[in-house]
Amino acid sequence: MIPSRPTLFSLTALAVLLGALPVHAGNQTDAPGFATRVLPVLTKAGCNAGACHGAAVGQGGFKLSLLGYDPAQDFENITRELSGRRLDFAAPEQSLLLRKSTRQLDHEGGRRIKRDSEAHRTLLDWIAAGAPFGPRDLCVTQIEVAPPDILLLPPGKSHQLRVTVRLSDGRTEDVTALALYNTDDDGIADVAATGEVAVSKRGLTAIMVRYLGQVAAVRVGAPFQDAELKNVSFPAQNFIDEKVLAELKRLRIPPAPLAGDAEFFRRVHLDVTGRLPEADRVRAFVVEPQSASKRQRVIDELLASPAFVDFWTLKLADLLVINSKKMGDDGAKAYHGWLREQLATNAPLDRTVRALLTATGDTTQHGPANFFGVANDPRDLGEFVSQTFLGMRVACARCHNHPFDRWTMNDYHHFAAYFARTGHEGARVVVRAHGEVQHPKTGKDVLPRPLGDNGALAEVVGDRRGSLAAWITSPDNPMLARAVANRFWKALLGRGLIEPVDDVRATNPASNPALLDALADDFAKNGYDLRRLVRTIVSSRTYQLSPVANEINRHDERFFSHAYLKPLTAQVLADAIAQVTGVPEQYAGYPEGTTATQLRDSQVTSYALDVFGRCPRATSCENPGQFGGGLSQALHLINGKTVNARLGPAVRQQLAGRPNRAVIEEMYLRSLSRPPTDTESAHWSKALAASTAREEFLEDLLWALLNSREFAFNH
Repeated sequence: MIPSRPTLFSLTALAVLLGALPVHAGNQTDAPGFATRVLPVLTKAGCNAGACHGAAVGQGGFKLSLLGYDPAQDFENITRELSGRRLDFAAPEQSLLLRKSTRQLDHEGGRRIKRDSEAHRTLLDWIAAGAPFGPRDLCVTQIEVAPPDILLLPPGKSHQLRVTVRLSDGRTEDVTALALYNTDDDGIADVAATGEVAVSKRGLTAIMVRYLGQVAAVRVGAPFQDAELKNVSFPAQNFIDEKVLAELKRLRIPPAPLAGDAEFFRRVHLDVTGRLPEADRVRAFVVEPQSASKRQRVIDELLASPAFVDFWTLKLADLLVINSKKMGDDGAKAYHGWLREQLATNAPLDRTVRALLTATGDTTQHGPANFFGVANDPRDLGEFVSQTFLGMRVACARCHNHPFDRWTMNDYHHFAAYFARTGHEGARVVVRAHGEVQHPKTGKDVLPRPLGDNGALAEVVGDRRGSLAAWITSPDNPMLARAVANRFWKALLGRGLIEPVDDVRATNPASNPALLDALADDFAKNGYDLRRLVRTIVSSRTYQLSPVANEINRHDERFFSHAYLKPLTAQVLADAIAQVTGVPEQYAGYPEGTTATQLRDSQVTSYALDVFGRCPRATSCENPGQFGGGLSQALHLINGKTVNARLGPAVRQQLAGRPNRAVIEEMYLRSLSRPPTDTESAHWSKALAASTAREEFLEDLLWALLNSREFAFNH
């Protein structure tokens, strides 16, 4: 039997596999390069998406890197894997890569590319030219989307985006047809694969644009009404109000009026100190004529109080994950005490961050050394630092390039390398002379480099962490200031300018970019002063607006045209109940009179704090609501001893013996920080006068106030 003659395809493939014939053979003068022309076609077609060949193990025996993050490996898999059977250089149009994607052959993924389309011609030309990789150093360095901001009126209109990239050789290309588009909220705006944006509803959202690892975002929407805002009464008290009003006018959202004095008084006490104002102070404040100066006086008093230090130490302790389960009792105590001292002395935040990042020594004696108690692996530390101080989630880049941000695997591991030589020897944090992070793809050691820095690599002399601390706190690096300003804005206004606050990226733009930039700039220029940052925010008219919305701005949940309701956090709610009833909680291991906001650790036994949703500090707690609240909290407030066991003592010790109207007013002032309305006062006075069990009636009234929505929220 005479063996069949080998086909030209099989001979060519064999030559390619053996290296006898370079893959880049053929006429390449105008041939598409793999990394800059072919890979975008495959990405646009969805071939390397997570649900297709970009999955962790690929699909159908064919694996590509997710969204093309590893062009070199993808090139090898397409051109050399399985003896190069996916390409036919003798008859390019018969290549499996083309016949499968156009579904001339059975393909589980269906037809991804149309025959005779521009994408099809690009792949065909590439194969016909010998499948060249192209210049190895050619890459996309920048992406620009025009226009960057679109407001369409009325809803229903559409607009075409234009995407341009700049290549490392200086050339620019229009890649509108090959870019990937996603909308953050398809209820407001949708985007076609061609880049045409259609707005369907009033509001504002973002369109994410991706191309070869570069990302950008476009703000898209429609104003909240057709009529322009005119004669708006919104006198600016500082730059915050100027930026907010500019955006409200652009989106045609009428702002709410100023909150009343009682409302402001309760709000600012809870936000700045985590404590309710005392009843006598409420009485005195509301009878004083309304003015900006009296509000400013209260703000300054609260900022100077020990309660401010306690409350914001708690917030920062949650952020830094101070936990005796990880650090030991002595370590947690030292860490908390040091952190409280930073706030008490108003230490600049950049100095505090530098101290944390470069800390060494005995964790039981030197508080900031416990910063490294959250993790031992340098990769975990890199993730923690980027999320905590920069507001950035880089964890996705541990295994592949980030699908929604610009961070690559190289960025991730170079950043982690700053902590490769940081370790523990017993209770001591030490810096060793040796230790490296290996890149998972190459297995080679990587040198430290800041996120986003593409400069030349060089070994850092001395403690690598000092170089990192200098970069993070540099006046030329806005990342720290932006992340902190955004976190504090959320703590005080109820919603971050970027949400989630630890997901700062180009494709998740701020609801008011100009405001975030101004806040961060002001914070940095004024010495990273946290007290000043809080003062600036709560002194603004924006912070002091009423929560009562009008017909138009009731739909606003992002632009701060009115105050947003904020549920009381676990410690604040527990302290408020104890404060209203006059019956303090006793926490094991702490002196009598210690409040929940003064606890240094999340491990202190307290069923109430657990059910109210305190941060367990296993990781940072950007969304405390995930740990409690809901039905469990409601049932505990209704039936649990946290409220019910305090009612009798509260009535007997503090409220009994007062006239009916006086005791009703006292209850309202204590719990809701306002006197009862005339209707409320008349109703309860009449019911109380008719009651034959006065003490029981007062317990029921106090129970009702403590279980009211008005009590459970800051507003």
